[in-house]
Amino acid sequence: MITFPLSLSANWQSTAQVTGLSNAEKEWLFEPHSLTAKLKSQSQRFAVKVLSEQKVDLSQSQQTLLSEQVSTVLNREVLLLCDEQPIVYAQSWLPVTSNNTNNQLHNMGERPLGDVIFQDPALRRTDIEIARFDDNHSLQSLVSELNLPNHSLLGRRSVFSLHNYQFLVCEVFLPGAYLYS
Repeated sequence: MITFPLSLSANWQSTAQVTGLSNAEKEWLFEPHSLTAKLKSQSQRFAVKVLSEQKVDLSQSQQTLLSEQVSTVLNREVLLLCDEQPIVYAQSWLPVTSNNTNNQLHNMGERPLGDVIFQDPALRRTDIEIARFDDNHSLQSLVSELNLPNHSLLGRRSVFSLHNYQFLVCEVFLPGAYLYS
C-alpha cells in the first residue's frame, strides 16, 4: 500500500548543471510551456487520474523554495495518462491561506493544472530544476503498483507565480514516457 504524499527528495539541479541527457530527454525536461499541451499533442486520449489531494505541512526546503510565510499547502498528486497509459506522475504544492479559500487551483478535480495556469498571461515560472530518481527511490513503489518496469526516472520541478500566488509543481516521467524512447 502506498502512503501519500510520495517523497520527491532528490538531488535537484539547475538545467545548466545536469549532464548526460539525450536530446529527447532535454526536449521534454526543458520544455518551457505546458507539459499537458505537449502530452496531448502526442496522444489521442489524455486524462488526469487524481491519486491524492490533502492538506500537508511544507518541509523547510519546500518553504524556502516558495519563499512564502506559508506552512500548509494542498498537496495534489496525479497521474497524467496518454492513451490510458500512465506517462507522468505529478505533484503540486498549493499554499493554503485565509485569503485564497476560493482559489480555483484548489478545486481542479480531474482537470489538468496546465490547462488552467498556462491560459493566464500573468503566469511566471522560475528556472526548471532536474532530478534523477534511482531504482531504489521510494517512487518505485508507485512504478511497481502501476505494473511498469523498474528503472531510474527523470523529473523536473519549478515554482510558478500567478498574481502573487506562488506554488510548486514537480513532474516525474514514468517508464514508457516519450522522453525515454
